[in-house]
Amino acid sequence: MSKHRQFHRRTAAAALATAMALTGLTACASGKSSESASTGSGQTLTYWSMWKQGEDQQKVLQASIDAFTAKTGIKVDVQWSGRQVLTQVMPRLSAGTVPDLVDGGGADLTGQLAPVDGALGLNDVYASSPSGETRKISDIVPASLVARTVTKDGQPLVVPYEILGVTNWFNELRDPDLVADPPKTWTDFVAVLDKLKAKGRTPISIEGDQADYEAYWYIYSLVRHGGVGLLDKAALDKTGAAFDDPAFLAAASDIDQLIKGGYIPADFTSTKYPVQQTGWADGTNKTDFLLMGTWAPSETGDALTKAGKDLASTIKYRSMPFPTVDGGKGNTAVEVNTIGFAIPKRAKNADAAKKFIEFFMAKDQIGGISSVAKNLTPRTDVAPPAELADFAKEYAAAGTTFLDKDGIGLDAPKWVSSVWQPLMLDFFNGKYDAAGFVAALKSKSVAYYQSIG
Repeated sequence: MSKHRQFHRRTAAAALATAMALTGLTACASGKSSESASTGSGQTLTYWSMWKQGEDQQKVLQASIDAFTAKTGIKVDVQWSGRQVLTQVMPRLSAGTVPDLVDGGGADLTGQLAPVDGALGLNDVYASSPSGETRKISDIVPASLVARTVTKDGQPLVVPYEILGVTNWFNELRDPDLVADPPKTWTDFVAVLDKLKAKGRTPISIEGDQADYEAYWYIYSLVRHGGVGLLDKAALDKTGAAFDDPAFLAAASDIDQLIKGGYIPADFTSTKYPVQQTGWADGTNKTDFLLMGTWAPSETGDALTKAGKDLASTIKYRSMPFPTVDGGKGNTAVEVNTIGFAIPKRAKNADAAKKFIEFFMAKDQIGGISSVAKNLTPRTDVAPPAELADFAKEYAAAGTTFLDKDGIGLDAPKWVSSVWQPLMLDFFNGKYDAAGFVAALKSKSVAYYQSIG
């Protein structure tokens, strides 16, 4: 199972409240780390994590746990629960038998804990400093990363330690011309696809049995045409009228062009994950582009290594932004998501949990997320891994960011599973043309809301 795959299967006022809270923290706290204020010899912190034993992030966190205990005397009883950690936490909230600390996707933590008022607000953590440092966590973690991961009263609910994104991957060894001259517009991108197709290639790799991975293409195109938040707005519109926005058809027409244009391997819908992304990495499916999360290098690199391939001679990971469109409202937007810590509201050792967060957010601890786990951190003073250098520049240059699925996984999770994902599979399987797909989105969304009253 993919390290992050299940992570991707999961309000303006709140955003303003969070931004105000983060910028105003300086006035209400000294900025001293609570870890440095006292020790906790004999105290035990219970921590349930989304990582499994042996994963790179687990190794990084375990090393920090050991260092934290050695420094503070606080023991950490850690359970490496895997991606379904929240399904273990949620039933325990009312009984008060929750762990003191939990981690997971920022949207997942918020989507499950915030509606039931099940997490502590972390203003005080953001007002504190990482262990041994002077800058506050609010100075280190950009407000944009936590603008929607908030409690009911607008406090930040999550402290992110890893940044995930989606970008358009290619192999420099296979397509060196793309390094100096990547296609910037949709017209340019299609022209490159045509040149590659003329060479006998089917240049786009897509996992045919994964609705969320197929949807990356449509969502990015929709954001380019209509801007951030349009899909989220439509998913919540019980009348279906929001789907009449011309951006929905424009984006569907672009993606329909890819589906029908011979740019994707003919058998992609009959294959099972991760056949297509592995075929992209080792070159066997004659593809060039993979629109995928920032975990693509670690996942495909592991697959190549297990297959006995020499990585250095097989692939050099590069990426480029999704192409812009004429007059697009979201041409500078980048998908960015987080993985981070939260503290259940009825945690018995919340102070110890806060101390561990402050400890791990220090540069010498969180740096392992980059150097060992090969992922980005929210700290700009931690160098990105070489494989993610292109995406780091893309993220730094973003005019705005958007969540996985443009936020619908957070705001309308049942709509996603009932309407969105089945229709996405049908669209990529050729059941609908562009107009038919948008019409089905509207009609099935209306029917969904009628069915639930």
